[in-house]
Amino acid sequence: MARPPTAGGTHGAAPPPTWPSLEEQLAASKVIHGSALEKLIRDNQDFRILRPEEVHDKLGLPPWLRVYWRKQHPDGVYAGPGGGYPLVLHKLYQWMMEHQDLPQLKDAPLNVQGGEGHHGR
Repeated sequence: MARPPTAGGTHGAAPPPTWPSLEEQLAASKVIHGSALEKLIRDNQDFRILRPEEVHDKLGLPPWLRVYWRKQHPDGVYAGPGGGYPLVLHKLYQWMMEHQDLPQLKDAPLNVQGGEGHHGR
């Protein structure tokens, strides 16, 4: 049911962003069913912690990886054209695609320090 327009002629607050479905994310990353990567993606679907404009940015980072990163680095500054994500996140994504069993991530959280090479800094 459509909401009636407000006095300003708009429909009020903007609708929430439409993130890709879990199935779309798994397909886009060519994830092997039952892999550790599939579990990591399933466990990182809380897109409420991302900024709405991240839906359409051109960073090339999937939303599940952004959520994973932010869970590991909740005090980060996530703003600017690069979103505050480190450049190394692209390399990590490539590595995850090639090693979907995630042998080095099983027991250790990702801990990459900020600084030079950060997007948006």
